[in-house]
Amino acid sequence: MARFLSRRGFLITGAALGGTALVAAVGGVGYLATVDVDGLHGHLDGERAALNAFLIIQSDGRVVVNVPRTEMGQGIHTGLAMVVAEELDIPFDDRITVEFPTEAHPAYSVWFNMLQIRPEEASGPVVWVGRRVLGQLGFIATGASGSTMGMWHPMRVAGASARYMLLAAAARLDVPAAELATGDGFVQHVSSGQRLSYGELAREAALLPPPDRPALKPASEWRIIGRSQPRVDLPAKVRGEPVFGMDIALPDMVHAAIRHAPVFGAKVGRVVNEAEVRAAPGVHDVAVIEGQKVAVVAASWWHAEQAAWLLDIEWTKTDADGVSSTEMSARLRSALASTTPYEHIDDGDANSVITNASTVVKAEYTVPFLPHACMEPINATVLVRDDLTAETWVSSQSPMAVRQGVARGAGLAGVEPTSVTCNITMNGGAFGRRSDQDVVAEAAFLAARHRGRPVKLIWSREEDIARGLFRSHAAARLRAALGPDGLPVAYDALVATQSVIESIASRNLPVNPGPDGDRISVEGLDKLHYAVPNRRIRSQHVPSHMPIHFWRSNGFSFNTFFTESFIDECALAARADPLAYRRALLRGSPRHLAVLNRVAELAKWGTPMAPGRGRGIAIEECYRSVVAQVAEVTVAADGEIRVDRVFCAIDAGLVINPDAVIAQMEGGISFGVTTALMSAISLDGGAVVESNFHDFPMQRLANAPAIEVAIVDSGLPPGGAGEPGIVPVAGAIANAIHAATGRRIRSLPLAVTETVDERRTRTVLPPAAT
Repeated sequence: MARFLSRRGFLITGAALGGTALVAAVGGVGYLATVDVDGLHGHLDGERAALNAFLIIQSDGRVVVNVPRTEMGQGIHTGLAMVVAEELDIPFDDRITVEFPTEAHPAYSVWFNMLQIRPEEASGPVVWVGRRVLGQLGFIATGASGSTMGMWHPMRVAGASARYMLLAAAARLDVPAAELATGDGFVQHVSSGQRLSYGELAREAALLPPPDRPALKPASEWRIIGRSQPRVDLPAKVRGEPVFGMDIALPDMVHAAIRHAPVFGAKVGRVVNEAEVRAAPGVHDVAVIEGQKVAVVAASWWHAEQAAWLLDIEWTKTDADGVSSTEMSARLRSALASTTPYEHIDDGDANSVITNASTVVKAEYTVPFLPHACMEPINATVLVRDDLTAETWVSSQSPMAVRQGVARGAGLAGVEPTSVTCNITMNGGAFGRRSDQDVVAEAAFLAARHRGRPVKLIWSREEDIARGLFRSHAAARLRAALGPDGLPVAYDALVATQSVIESIASRNLPVNPGPDGDRISVEGLDKLHYAVPNRRIRSQHVPSHMPIHFWRSNGFSFNTFFTESFIDECALAARADPLAYRRALLRGSPRHLAVLNRVAELAKWGTPMAPGRGRGIAIEECYRSVVAQVAEVTVAADGEIRVDRVFCAIDAGLVINPDAVIAQMEGGISFGVTTALMSAISLDGGAVVESNFHDFPMQRLANAPAIEVAIVDSGLPPGGAGEPGIVPVAGAIANAIHAATGRRIRSLPLAVTETVDERRTRTVLPPAAT
């Protein structure tokens, strides 16, 4: 998902902050002071003792850790449970289970992502107000590689607070409190041999006041944090037990398939053969939603999908009906000539230095639109009862988005739900896509029409790839003036792309700040870690009819390809080795230099390679982590490209579970190889051409590269790991292809995908260098 920045915070919280300021002006800050943003007070929940909002201890001593973030395969339920176990002083074993609470508790808010300040450093009146406002809004979401960064400290405090309360409850042992110790789930008095289990103490402890500032374990005493632990969800996954959204099966459930307009923005003129479709086997209903899409409700999804194929829909004309990929590319090139782009950074006098320089390097790069293509199809199950309460089962990244989607969809059917119970299932891939409310709103509309019966809506793969949400296409024009030593003395970057913030706001929010200043458009373009005295960074919004959404690593996914390819071009102009060139540019950034040197060591940079083989390098700082990669490729005589190996070094600060970080790098690299070599969305007549994995292929195990990952420890607090793995891949592969062939490819995908037979595809160099 996306990186939450101040601009996104404005979108969600601007009005609320204004309202809160008014409340504070009238009633003082006392009202906000009542908002519990720490969640450290306990209570009894039937037979369970909730010592705070994050952990529950049962009478048998088993511990339930509440992790208010969606498990999407990133291992977050394991990592944050490890943090609680460490501070609670219990072993990390099968006595620990994890639950995902979906209630809008203020302590679960993603205020870290919105306010962009580390929880362990949070202080001051702005943070104090912001936390409470966001907590009241119930803004709970998973993304931006922010789960560990934002939650590890609050969950440490929760574990330490609960441990303090358990020690206080053990006062009944009638021994000096200072002589009590915890370990293995017990409070014990070593000299007398007395001990009480956490299960025996939990109910009493839950009713005690939490400490103001519980002491946290020093790192020297950690036994769990920093050591690889088995994932808490792995045994169940091996047994096939976890429930994904696609797995939901409820009594009396009906199923729905849907058709969206082939050209975004078109509306339903009429359903020509509605009577015929209604008469198809198993069909219960045919419904037009918001005048823009048509859904079929039936006894099974296959009945619904087969009937949906029969639909003869007359769509209205749009201004985009004749738009092609060629025209879209022309719009990007035209935007690069803009005389009024938005200026994000202007340090020094880059334009003047470049204009008067004797050695200038220039290059233009492009990337296409991309869908998310999650392995689990987009789906939602919604029940609207006769009493107007609603319940959902959705593989979503945000319970808040689910509640908003239900309210929106049911409202379109004239129903206002009195409450919404959210069941967030496991996610079969998300990448930002499952943070939107579209599929939930559609399912809620249908459920409101069929009250009392759960409606399960599944988008077909064709609907997802061709009619869903996309990462924007983009183009960049980069210029650099090189000094006598060959290093850049000025750097000028202009990116043309569609604003993700503007697109999301136009679909989902009552206010839209417009595209100017969208930081997501330029993330990865500034390269502040490189020592360049003059720099200018600008962006030009390029509107289109395509709906743009958060996409794994967002702007970094294209801007790092642009910039790291360009750095290699500068090194070539300076007749320098790409690694040595970057080392010189990172002379003032020891953290980045350490990561770069580690990946070069892993890859044995500088050792000879056979003809037709090449090695490329790229580095980026993103999501408070630094990641560098070296790709090794082989380009055959017929142009076939094979990525043989990818080496990766990452400094993600404090690593809770090293195995999970390595797994995220491996997954991100595989995702990145797919994007770099194969992925593109094209348009013809305003509509997306691609429809399924036969024409939008994915990386397969048979041709996946070998991956080696090293973790570099900087001693900093945790950084992100979910998105950084994808970021340098395309640049590293492009640089490796150049090293192998001498050809500089400046557009993604780097290869043309050919179908060899029905069983496999291959990737080959494009007919001519671009």
